[in-house]
Amino acid sequence: VPPSDTAAMEPLAQVLDTLMQAGGSLIDTAPSYGQAEAVTGALLARDRGLRPRVFLATKISTQGRESAMRQVRQSQQALGSDKLDLIQVHNLIDTRNQLALLRELKQQGLTRYIGITHYTDHAHDELTSLVEREKPDFLQINLSVGARSAEKRLLPACQANGVAVLINRPFEDGALFRQVKGKALP
Repeated sequence: VPPSDTAAMEPLAQVLDTLMQAGGSLIDTAPSYGQAEAVTGALLARDRGLRPRVFLATKISTQGRESAMRQVRQSQQALGSDKLDLIQVHNLIDTRNQLALLRELKQQGLTRYIGITHYTDHAHDELTSLVEREKPDFLQINLSVGARSAEKRLLPACQANGVAVLINRPFEDGALFRQVKGKALP
């Protein structure tokens, strides 16, 4: 949805309003999510009182410092916010170099927190090592009632190292809903 399409933006504005009315605050986005950052920025620009109530999380998913800085600047511009609450290294792309950059941005006050993301179980061993060695502020991983392997080593490592956890794919991209569709509740 292009942010200039007022009619298409209205249902999205209603989603944001519902989120805020229900006490939610986290908006997780990324440059790789199509128009998500621009749409989020446009929605937040409707009401200047919203931005202080929203926790904006985005990601970098590129090789090299210069390319990552371009992504950060583009995210700031699209989201309409010089300071982002959380910037994460997306899917372990150039993790060591990008974490070093994110630490600098945190020291400069451009982000409050830094993190790492991944969405599949096969990355959990590497994520566990990174949590133990790098101690990011946040880790975003897949976890659901049907995908629980993070409980073995990864979540205990986060707890031991004071790393906050964000969950992605809690309904396994809708698969959990499809499994129970049309079935009576117990």
